[in-house]
Amino acid sequence: MKTTTRILQGLVAAFAFCAALPGFAQGFPSKTIRIVVPYPPGGGTDVLARIVAPKLAEVLGQSVIIENKPGAGGTIGSAQVAKMPPDGYTLLILNTLPHTSSAGLYAKLPYDPVKDFAGIGAIATVPYVITLNPNVPAKNWTEFAALAKQGKLNYASAGTGSATHLAAEFLKAQTKLPMTHVPYKGGGPAIADLLGGQVDLTIENIASVIGHIKAGKLRGIAVTTASRSSILPDLPTVAESGYPGFDVGGQFGLVVPAGTPPDIVAALGAALAKAVKSGDLAAKIREQGGDPRTMAPAEWDALMRAESAKWLGVIAASGLKPE
Repeated sequence: MKTTTRILQGLVAAFAFCAALPGFAQGFPSKTIRIVVPYPPGGGTDVLARIVAPKLAEVLGQSVIIENKPGAGGTIGSAQVAKMPPDGYTLLILNTLPHTSSAGLYAKLPYDPVKDFAGIGAIATVPYVITLNPNVPAKNWTEFAALAKQGKLNYASAGTGSATHLAAEFLKAQTKLPMTHVPYKGGGPAIADLLGGQVDLTIENIASVIGHIKAGKLRGIAVTTASRSSILPDLPTVAESGYPGFDVGGQFGLVVPAGTPPDIVAALGAALAKAVKSGDLAAKIREQGGDPRTMAPAEWDALMRAESAKWLGVIAASGLKPE
């Protein structure tokens, strides 16, 4: 009898211990989940987070709120999430290009962009578009490449080390097309000068230029992703234009702090995939210029590692030094 009692007491104690662990996913989520946006309200990442949150809340049966933590190119918000308890209640929405490249741009980054996070899954791929001022005498990739080879083109970016700068440097490295960099303090001023003809081209996310392209104020030459964009289907990819395997885009997804229990990661990953696959959310993602994309947590982690290797390599090759 005493032996049986001790066994029962041991089982009860073990159950209580497991229930107290963050990894005990039964009953998760039991409180509000927070998605941290490491940029100011109103930007593309913020808008994407705000259209995902309601559907994710619906799938999970729990409130999902947005909290903006901008500053230092997204690194302030990312650093805060990296230090949060790994319990599944604080998520970070990110674009893999600026997130992974930060390790090569900031000398004293207080976190590892890959190792300090665990993937939940993908939300969308947002293509970049090689976009010209209409006065540039190039209406297709062949004519564009011919001009570039003569060293006659310059390109605007949102600033040194920005996603648009690195995307252009990757294009230059892969195609061997020389172009002169003209950095601006933000994407808005860069596009304004492109519209005004002060610069020849930019490589910008599709959401920022599609209105101007459709209005005939700018000319799209190619998209940088592996597949054509669903909202500019007539534009070829760079890969189609003679550079197989070329693939650059804004890969948006959700992560949690490293150490979050696998069952919680799996639960969040399944919920995110279900949300993204829903027709209403997928339509809203396309309205923002993205192509809906789902990815298992392990696949997202692999993508993060690959993106890190790619962009750190681009930074090293271009001679950029950490600040």
